[in-house]
Amino acid sequence: MMSGWRFIFRSLVYHWRVNLAVALGVAAATAVLTGALLVGDSVRYSLRRLTLDRLGSIDEVLLTDRFFRAELANELSEDESFQQHFHTATPAILFPRGTVEKPGGNRPSRATQVVVVGCDEAFWDLGDRQIKPKQLPGQDEIVLNEPLAKDLGATVGDEVVLRLPKSNQVPADSPLGRKTDRIGNARLKVVGIILPDGLGRFSLAASQTTPRNAYVALETLQDLVDQEGRVNAVLVDGKLDLPLQDEESDEILGALNDALEPSLADYGFSIRRIRRTFQKPNSDQEEEIFDYFTLTTDRMLFEAAAADAAERAFSEDHGQAVFTYLANAIDKLGPDGESMASIPYSLVSALDSTADLGPLFAGDGRPLRLPAPDDENVKDGIVLTSWAATELQAKPKDQLRLAFYEPETVHGEPRERTVDFTLRAVVPLTEPSSPYDRRQVAQFDQLPTRVNDPDLTPEVDGITDQQTIDKWETPFKLNREIRVRDEEYWKNHRTTSKAFVSLSAGRKLWGSRFGATTSYRIPAPDDLPVGGEDEEAFVRGLEQKLLAQLKPKQAEFGFSFIPVKQRGLDASAGNTPFDVLFLSLSFFIIAAALMLVALLFRLGVERRAAEVGTLLAVGFRRRLTARLLIAEGALIAALGGLVGIAAGIAYAWLMLAGLRTWWIGAIVTPFLLLHVESISLVIGYVAGVVVSVLTIAWSVRRMRRLAVRRLLAGQASEATDIRYRTGPLWHIVAAVLLVFSIALAAVATCLGGEAQAGAFVGSGATIMMALLAVIRSRLRSGGRAGAGLRGMSLASLAARNVARNPGRSTMTIGLMATACFLIVSMSAFRLDPSAKGTGGFDLVAESSEPIFANLNTEAGRKDALTDDAAALEGGVVLAFRVQPGDDASCNNLYQATQPRVLGVSDEMIRHFDNSEAQSFGWAANAAESEADRANPWRLLVEPREAGDETVPVVIDKETAMYSLKLYKGIGEKFDVTYEGGVSIRFRVAGLLDLGILHGSLLISEDEFVKRFPDASGYRYFLVQSPPVTADDVEKATLARQGQGLPPITEAAIQSELVEERRAQVATVMENRLGDQGFDATEAMDRLEDLQAIQNTYLSTFQSLGALGLLLGTFGLATVQVRNVVERRGELALMRAAGFRRSRLAKMVMFENTGLLLGGLLTGFLAAVVAVLPHMLLGDATVPLRDPAIMLGIVLVVGALSSLFSVRTTLRAPLLPALRGD
Repeated sequence: MMSGWRFIFRSLVYHWRVNLAVALGVAAATAVLTGALLVGDSVRYSLRRLTLDRLGSIDEVLLTDRFFRAELANELSEDESFQQHFHTATPAILFPRGTVEKPGGNRPSRATQVVVVGCDEAFWDLGDRQIKPKQLPGQDEIVLNEPLAKDLGATVGDEVVLRLPKSNQVPADSPLGRKTDRIGNARLKVVGIILPDGLGRFSLAASQTTPRNAYVALETLQDLVDQEGRVNAVLVDGKLDLPLQDEESDEILGALNDALEPSLADYGFSIRRIRRTFQKPNSDQEEEIFDYFTLTTDRMLFEAAAADAAERAFSEDHGQAVFTYLANAIDKLGPDGESMASIPYSLVSALDSTADLGPLFAGDGRPLRLPAPDDENVKDGIVLTSWAATELQAKPKDQLRLAFYEPETVHGEPRERTVDFTLRAVVPLTEPSSPYDRRQVAQFDQLPTRVNDPDLTPEVDGITDQQTIDKWETPFKLNREIRVRDEEYWKNHRTTSKAFVSLSAGRKLWGSRFGATTSYRIPAPDDLPVGGEDEEAFVRGLEQKLLAQLKPKQAEFGFSFIPVKQRGLDASAGNTPFDVLFLSLSFFIIAAALMLVALLFRLGVERRAAEVGTLLAVGFRRRLTARLLIAEGALIAALGGLVGIAAGIAYAWLMLAGLRTWWIGAIVTPFLLLHVESISLVIGYVAGVVVSVLTIAWSVRRMRRLAVRRLLAGQASEATDIRYRTGPLWHIVAAVLLVFSIALAAVATCLGGEAQAGAFVGSGATIMMALLAVIRSRLRSGGRAGAGLRGMSLASLAARNVARNPGRSTMTIGLMATACFLIVSMSAFRLDPSAKGTGGFDLVAESSEPIFANLNTEAGRKDALTDDAAALEGGVVLAFRVQPGDDASCNNLYQATQPRVLGVSDEMIRHFDNSEAQSFGWAANAAESEADRANPWRLLVEPREAGDETVPVVIDKETAMYSLKLYKGIGEKFDVTYEGGVSIRFRVAGLLDLGILHGSLLISEDEFVKRFPDASGYRYFLVQSPPVTADDVEKATLARQGQGLPPITEAAIQSELVEERRAQVATVMENRLGDQGFDATEAMDRLEDLQAIQNTYLSTFQSLGALGLLLGTFGLATVQVRNVVERRGELALMRAAGFRRSRLAKMVMFENTGLLLGGLLTGFLAAVVAVLPHMLLGDATVPLRDPAIMLGIVLVVGALSSLFSVRTTLRAPLLPALRGD
């Protein structure tokens, strides 16, 4: 007796041809499913590999904006807790945004945003692949990686100029901060060019693009930035295999930061003793005037965290905060408010006098207390020294006016302000008997006072170290007259303050985001010896107190390690799930493969109809028979799935090859490698087999209802009577769909961008459904004509045969129509550069270093561009502050966690208040008022409700959805934590369409400076070239005529002038601002690069859709073969009645071609409805060439598959078919 499995195996062998076809269909579906999963695995693996490659064995990096002792790395490596988890700590200097230039020619080649590494041989030992230059750079030498050398056109032996920012003590946005001479230059010889592999592509940024790197000897770089023995980075080589779980990673990172013990000098602080004594003539005794320790910072101003730490550390020691500021003038006012006398350029100290430190005392010996200012004014309370009071002839209760620059400049320009005070007291200032002379301090023969203290003022290079006032190296011009008396004061007293106000008054007037304290004074204990161990021990005690307060805040000073490798590996999960993406893109291939499986298996079963009828006739239950067929199909699917795994690997390889070549726009650089994960093979196999088995079970289901007599006769379909009339239902459905389509198209005319394209595509899809409803109705009424065979043409007979099974024919036409419609209509979503994407700007530019001049004003242009300022006359330049961060654009496949932030100036908001200004395209915004709707940028500066700490932000919708995973739209809140512990809660106020601001978070400039106080100047620019006028066109036309050139249209001349002007502006700005690493790109080019990503995905979808459509044509052939099998008795009878084989073949060919052309034509007509209005409205140029080529190939393949069904018809035996019927 034959068992069920034995029956199945014998059936598999006997019907091997059709079973092989079914297995291949299963293999196709499994291959696509598996391949899509492998593409996702390969992308993640390749991103992970890039991370490990560019970092080598470097796990953690300390990178600060201040320089510290290189010995700190050695101290860290000797810590026991460090040695548990890490191998080495290597000091280095890193500049992520340097500029390298190769001199020569009229326009030197320049590369910006270069990663500059100052290192020694220890750095190269951190590379896993031991890639290092053949010759390490020595003094005045440099090594370039290949991409940088290629951009510069540099070879070994060439000389290049390296430009890096100098170390600046004073914040650049403060009045005393330097705006020029901030860049250090060094001419270096290229001694090596290395491949962009291993540490040859070292970068802290998680990006698949290859960085441009320059490597310089550590000592050379230290000399260039004038930081001998100091570095700004430490690279740590870890022992553990990454990635780690979040809890373990945080624990190890916390231990590493705890092991880091910066000294006070590393923070930029110093403590020194300030002591003044007076020895009377002819006396051996010294009288102590003051004795204290002063804490100062090399940045002139204490940051908020530093000030807070000092307050806490020295509160028990009766510490005193001092804030000294430069006043441009101190004027005595007359009764009419006019100046009666004036002193230029005077230092004013804000402090609160104490009994221990003074320096201001009343006549009774008590500290002189100045009243704090109220909320309205700061008029009460100023004290003058006797010298200043004499110069002004001022006495208590006189009105004085202080003129000073506001503590923060605007575009590098200081703004002067005046405040009136009431003179409260005059304190004595003793004149020296011997003035200052270079390193010689002033000498006194009269008792000095506590006011005789020049150390209330911090040291500022170029000012406090100068011998005369007229030699001050200030960033601003000294416009006020400097008298001989003023120079004498400077010679006698140097930086001694001439006036004093309360600390609260000074902080209210001069406090800024940079700080409101210049020094801290701590009284020295009585009888503390000068010098020696006791003084050293006391200073160490002060240092330890301060360091203990600084330790919890060290991250705010940059002393916190970044887990670069862990972050890179986490980010390698990617911002786009490529497995899901390719599953979606391959949808039609999967659908077509499953259709083939169903049709082929059904065809095989129908060929075995008599066999199935025999099984039922001898007593097999229908359910058991169906189970045997499904089990046979499952076994076929299992075998086909195994083939599909191998084919899936090949499919993944092909897709990756496509991404590296044809679709390179989606990944920017060809870095992908095939990586096979076993779990993906298992999932792909199981998914492919399961969906195939379900498809097979569905195809078997209908045979369970057939009568045994029909099966025994070899007929596997139900009897069909086509002689009936169709009702009006399908015509009503078609009419309703047509009306809906027209309404949707009308709505689309009121929309724009992708919304408009989507509405037109929806209208086209509705038209397609209406056409399919009409086709269904026509097919159902196909049997009404009563003409006999004799009076019917062959084409008519083919049409009636198609109508025999209207459901099957409509489904076949619908499948082909849907694929055709999507392939063609997706062209409507292709993006073309437009003014809405650029905001009407011609150039988008970035600079490696900040630019302070306001390039949107005539004065700023003259300052920055000098003789070439006229090139920008009539143009617009909008500048943005920049907080660097992760590349959150679609160009970066890594997941961004700290996106770049741009500060939007009030000037930009005012620019878009002009109704004539071209605006950016907005996808959505929170505007409610008419003014906000006209200019949604105003939403960034709208007043917020009390207690609302969220920061309004504008993002482009692609960055929001794909990079930041924000799906709720307007009003959604999200948090981002930046280096240094700066945590910001953003609130989405507007979403831009894709444009040149893509990939950044845009907030108001006011919010920006609050959150990122150290980010000075502007480094991102939008440039609108001067417009071309009618006069310009007329002059150019006359010039062409004078040169004898052939005439061209005014539009062509204007286009040429626009291009020339744009190129001229870019050249001028790049040349004049080259030291700052200014790099300009045409806005349209930048926009095209961004749009290339979406366009590439659409091309990928169309290509894979065409492949699915090709598989669908084979399914169409299978349907036709099935029709032939069902009608073999009828065809045999027609042959017996005298029809020649060739006429029957033509009939079958007409049927197959009719279905193919019907599907393609229906889809194409619907696609035209979707695409044509989009083209006519001018919003897009829809490329139809590629879809036309794809459909042409499908048509050819469909014709060839039709020939296969014709061949089946011709080979059908005559007598067996007649007997079966």
